[in-house]
Amino acid sequence: MALKIKWNDDRVRGATTAILLIARAHLARGDTANLIETALSEYRDDPATYKENKAGWPDAHELGSLTKPQHVAYYRKLIEATDSLLEKFTRSKRQFNSLLELDNCLISSLGDIR
Repeated sequence: MALKIKWNDDRVRGATTAILLIARAHLARGDTANLIETALSEYRDDPATYKENKAGWPDAHELGSLTKPQHVAYYRKLIEATDSLLEKFTRSKRQFNSLLELDNCLISSLGDIR
């Protein structure tokens, strides 16, 4: 039986929230290379640590410690793109056959934001 990850599954919302939180932390440090792939990789490598630290972090839609205008602008675009993508998944009732398929979809959809 194939694994089905539906649009309303916690793994979809968890991955997008992790992307936002981890990307924001990387942006605050000035790490901008392959941001989406890096954030997803970090999340998949140790989801338990992410879940432990998540409670102490500000809401994913807040700018947190971002100070550079270009990082703030990028993060706002990332928030908009993530929200839009989740709405698109909901409208189309998108399903994924694996976490790899979900991750590839997120990377391809969010990786081109400038």
